[in-house]
Amino acid sequence: MMPTESNEPMPPRDRPWWAPFVTLSVILAVLGGLALSYAEGGGMRAIGRASLAAAAIAITGVLLSLSAWGRAIMGIYVRPTSHWFPFLFSRRGWAQATAISFVFFVTGFFAYTMEPDFCTSCHIMVPYYRAWHESTHHGVECIECHFEPGLKGTLKGKWQASSMLIRYLTNTYGSKPHAQIEDASCLRSGCHAERVLEGKGKADWVYQKPNGATVTIKFDHTPHLGELRRGRQLRCTSCHSQIVQGEHIAVTLDTCYVCHFKGLVHGRDEEVLGGCTGCHAAPKEEIRLSTGVFDHKAYIDRGVACYNCHSDSIKGDGAVPKQVCVNCHNQPHLLERYGEANFIHDNHVTKHKLRCTSCHLEIEHSIDAGVQKPEASCVVCHQSMHAGPSELYRGTGGRGVPDMPSPMYRAQVDCIGCHRMREHDAMAARVVGQTFVAMQESCDMCHGDEGDPQTGKYADRLSEWKRVLDARLAEVEADVTAAESALASTEMSDGQRLTLARRVSDARHNVALVRLGHGAHNFNYSIALLSVATEYAKEVQRTCDPDGPAARGSP
Repeated sequence: MMPTESNEPMPPRDRPWWAPFVTLSVILAVLGGLALSYAEGGGMRAIGRASLAAAAIAITGVLLSLSAWGRAIMGIYVRPTSHWFPFLFSRRGWAQATAISFVFFVTGFFAYTMEPDFCTSCHIMVPYYRAWHESTHHGVECIECHFEPGLKGTLKGKWQASSMLIRYLTNTYGSKPHAQIEDASCLRSGCHAERVLEGKGKADWVYQKPNGATVTIKFDHTPHLGELRRGRQLRCTSCHSQIVQGEHIAVTLDTCYVCHFKGLVHGRDEEVLGGCTGCHAAPKEEIRLSTGVFDHKAYIDRGVACYNCHSDSIKGDGAVPKQVCVNCHNQPHLLERYGEANFIHDNHVTKHKLRCTSCHLEIEHSIDAGVQKPEASCVVCHQSMHAGPSELYRGTGGRGVPDMPSPMYRAQVDCIGCHRMREHDAMAARVVGQTFVAMQESCDMCHGDEGDPQTGKYADRLSEWKRVLDARLAEVEADVTAAESALASTEMSDGQRLTLARRVSDARHNVALVRLGHGAHNFNYSIALLSVATEYAKEVQRTCDPDGPAARGSP
């Protein structure tokens, strides 16, 4: 039967039956609003949301009671009474009160499980919570990123989170939790959608290096997410992840290095995806070196390539050893697919979030990442290692002369900055190997006048150095040979002979170092070595023949 309006009189006007419900609704709404506005923890926010939910339930009850249908649904039969809650003291009233309390509790607990504070219920999540709390995303709740947008994404996320909670309670959890954040969460409305969808993804990222210096990296999100990069479809978390403990969803340069450097040639024939200045510009400020002030822009405008000085800025090849696959997989049919790069990247990068360094060996990139021991660095220019050129360039290895590094060495100019000309053609190189020799054009490229590079202060300087050194070597070698002859034909004590023999040996060593090490690598140091060699040779001649030309000061 259709419910009919009750003929029973309503409670007195001065004590309306609905007043407590409205009062309770207002109180709960005010408390809920205050809790949400001033809450610092997730617990208070959960109480606030539950209070608002209970207030909504109470006011809904009042609205339903205004009609016969509503009173029939709620089971209220209003009678004249002195009580403000006429139905509350009936069984049905108690049942409804219990239901409201249950809804209040469930709503509050459900709301609390959506709060970041709840994540710390598991101690393994504490470091991640702290990293989030100190990150730029600390104002964004966890579920905004970890749950995909929409009801389906929320239910899926709650199911996954519940399973993680069960594993924690049953002590079957792993010590390193793994989570995936879909691009849809990052690109949802109100977050980062404009950067990619509207082509506003360019950003200047100021990165602080371990030594405290900063470098500005130019980055554009749009091509990295909207286009294939080296045939791979990247996702937001390909670069933004938590590889470094304590940094939440931060960019890690390891991913950049794998994509930009792996499989490319480095050193003399430098290959860098996008080029050096595609990621970062040359330093704008002048750099003071021991040889003077250096301005990168002036040399780049001349066409001097970065690798002329920084050929050792990359270390590592980013290879993937086959054994890393066994760390996660033991199925033969999967292990057999090692080497199928497209299949592996599609499943590990595009469809799932796996950081690059989980498989790839690390690639380092810094101004001196690939610096080797000085005696090995000349392999860049010579097929076999030559200690002489390396020692001369560094200003070491001589006898009787303090260390005197070449100005080019102090300016961090690499060997390939000068050694640019191929000594052999392609046919000969396949048989005897290739050696790159220095040429005057290398000097002119950096030191020549801008209008006419061949008329600068270093014009024809290389050939001039060679002429001077050749003439000086001839003179010194004659003096050393004369000293050796004098020592061999002169009678003296064993102790004196040993002392003079050491002088001759030191002189001969300096001559050999300059001749075989090619003195042009360090002209000033070579002249100093030859001067000491001459002094030692004259000393031996004067001792052996006090009346000879050397004693009289004759040449």
